[in-house]
Amino acid sequence: MRIDIIGAGPAGSYAAYNLAKLGHKVKVYERDSDIGKPVQCTGILSDYFESLMKPDPSFVLNTVDKTRIYAPNGRFVEAKIKKNFVICRKKFDNYVANLAKKEGVEYTLNASYKNHSLEAKGVASRINLAGKEIISKADALVGADGPNSEVARSAGILSDRKFIIGTQVEAKLKNDNVVEFYPYIGVYAWIVPVTSTSARIGVAAYKRSSELFKEFTLKRAGKLIPIENQSGVIPIFNPRQKAQKGRVYLIGDAATFNKATSGGGINQALKAAKILAECIDRGEDYDKAWRKEMFLNLYAHYIMHRMMLRFSEKDWNRLVEIFSQEKMKKLLFSESRDRVVSMGLRAIFTEPRLFAYARRFPFEDLRYLI
Repeated sequence: MRIDIIGAGPAGSYAAYNLAKLGHKVKVYERDSDIGKPVQCTGILSDYFESLMKPDPSFVLNTVDKTRIYAPNGRFVEAKIKKNFVICRKKFDNYVANLAKKEGVEYTLNASYKNHSLEAKGVASRINLAGKEIISKADALVGADGPNSEVARSAGILSDRKFIIGTQVEAKLKNDNVVEFYPYIGVYAWIVPVTSTSARIGVAAYKRSSELFKEFTLKRAGKLIPIENQSGVIPIFNPRQKAQKGRVYLIGDAATFNKATSGGGINQALKAAKILAECIDRGEDYDKAWRKEMFLNLYAHYIMHRMMLRFSEKDWNRLVEIFSQEKMKKLLFSESRDRVVSMGLRAIFTEPRLFAYARRFPFEDLRYLI
């Protein structure tokens, strides 16, 4: 089969790589002139990443195995976690693209997708290439073109999307190689160490993201010396999102495959890329497949996100106090945050006081399970 992919991020390139390995002819169209730019990602991956791809020194900048989760009252829980990888997104994106190129995938840069039309035996995409319009014909089209996916829009499956704004800089900041998480600021705020003297500092929020960022950084780090601005839009997982319409497919941010509790989506993009390649190759239902493999954890992150929005400062203070117990710290170490269903169930049965948080549960969102 001939397959067109729009977007040369990790989702698009890894799908291209897997499809090419299965013997398909793949072309990737990227609107920017440089793969991996602009950077709009915190770039920290949980240990689950190792089950999807082998970490390579060419893109891994740092590893961390400890986190601090702060409460509004200033207290925090510090716990060991399984090894996380801090990556350079530009190098990572190019690493995955090079894997695809070695399998024969063709890349075209400065190519802006406009829309597509369905034909008797495939999909015809209108691409603006260096000011000229070309028509690219393929048996299938994959949208890996980000949160505001034009492929999804053209296919009529953009859905009712919600976004948060992530305001982040990489800046000079001395640190002790511990990931800091502030879940009560905006939707969440973070500090991710890159080196012993630099870190990625950010705030994600539905509103006032830049203002909250200034307040947070001034209080936590004082006047920053920025190295790079890395802000961007983060999609919130939509439980009713369709990721396939006929021969048109969505993956990654284009399909809202993001953990709503942290905004992380690289691991989910890589997993979806593998599922997609197998479905296209076998002629199977992609929506059915990704829902079977990925929906429950994405939905659990979504439910937790909705609960966290309802937390009071008192709720956060109590939660940090609960997780300061050694038995809860051990749980944080033993479970990956990418397996939140397992972590949540174990946490509740380890510490019954967590049942009190059921009053914050968004019961109206159970309709998405029907």
